[in-house]
Amino acid sequence: MATQTLSNADAILKDLYAGPLVEQMNQKTILLDALEHDSDHIHFEGRRAIVPLHKSRNRGRRAISDGGTLAGAGTQGYLAADITIRTNEYSIEVTDLANRATQGTDGAFVNLLKAESQGAADDMRKELNRQFFGLGNGVLAKAKSTSTGTTLEVAVESELQYIFPGDIIDVLVESTGATTNGVVGAEVTEIKVSESKIILSKALSAELGGSTYSIYLSGNRNQESDGLRNITESSRTLHSINSSTAGNGFWNGQSVKAGASASATAVAGDPLFMNLADKVSAAGNGDVEMFLTTYGVKRRLAESHAPAQRFNDTKAVELHGGATSVFVNEIPVISDPDCPKGYAFGINKSALKIMEIGPPAWLEQNGQILFLKNAGTGSNAATWQGYWVYYCALASIAPNRTGRVEFAQDDAPSSNG
Repeated sequence: MATQTLSNADAILKDLYAGPLVEQMNQKTILLDALEHDSDHIHFEGRRAIVPLHKSRNRGRRAISDGGTLAGAGTQGYLAADITIRTNEYSIEVTDLANRATQGTDGAFVNLLKAESQGAADDMRKELNRQFFGLGNGVLAKAKSTSTGTTLEVAVESELQYIFPGDIIDVLVESTGATTNGVVGAEVTEIKVSESKIILSKALSAELGGSTYSIYLSGNRNQESDGLRNITESSRTLHSINSSTAGNGFWNGQSVKAGASASATAVAGDPLFMNLADKVSAAGNGDVEMFLTTYGVKRRLAESHAPAQRFNDTKAVELHGGATSVFVNEIPVISDPDCPKGYAFGINKSALKIMEIGPPAWLEQNGQILFLKNAGTGSNAATWQGYWVYYCALASIAPNRTGRVEFAQDDAPSSNG
């Protein structure tokens, strides 16, 4: 006698997909939301934008006695900031069969072409939010000289924050962009956060050794927008102006340190945030309007408020985009998932501008935004391709109105990607 089982009946059973699609990833873009809502978008044509700056006062001054010698003439000082536009692009590719099979609600929970298109737009926002916190040179992390084979080591585990399984990365000499002992186009197959290691799909050319190597998304070296980490830096070149040049100190961002280094951090409390706000207020023509930081830094700040019973409903506020905040000296402190670990940034939103050549859009050819994939040898594949592009850059017209707390005690990055 035979017994019918679930396994035997598998061929006639249906799978039940309980829709709709459930989002599993953090899509918050607090910094980008704030800039879009409260800052200017500067539209222009050409490959770069020039912003005129007033850098110094007339110093032709003197207090004289009756009939005394007048002061020599002075002048106002001016400079021009040169802002280079960056190209950000996301590509989609859907076979014609998959597109047609998922157009109706009876056949699928999502229209694949619509889902891929909307996903590209959402993912670009997330990528720009990351870049707007960045260094402007595309560096995600610095590789240790002992890295060899398919194992890439980083000095501090927090640097793994922006690297995920599936990413295609380059490991290059930071100063020149040469591959040398590094690798180009390697896929990240695994992240070992607790060991500060990345496992690659292909090996480094050799042990990295003495040169300084950095990790980039493949092709991104020196192609990303400027971000808060280099905007708030000092003694650096930003928008073609070298702040270490005599007379250019006005172009420095402001900085205070909680700990001694990235590997020797300390809790950032109210006095440090207030110190940064005071430095920004004293240096530039504007005050800190908001602090952006990580969940871990914000939580430790809130815990420092607890003994005084200061973290309660009257000390929290809901902001644009649903973000919530605690306050330091009446300035909101908001967590953004893309803020680099160990940092808090104090910004004056009028000092930051999104420079763009129009809003993000699909590349078009003869009015079409989808193209048949070139299969080579003069033929096409039955696959549609599209390209979502945004020509833009984050610019600071007054870096001295911005600042940062660094080396603050924080949490380890997630390892699940």
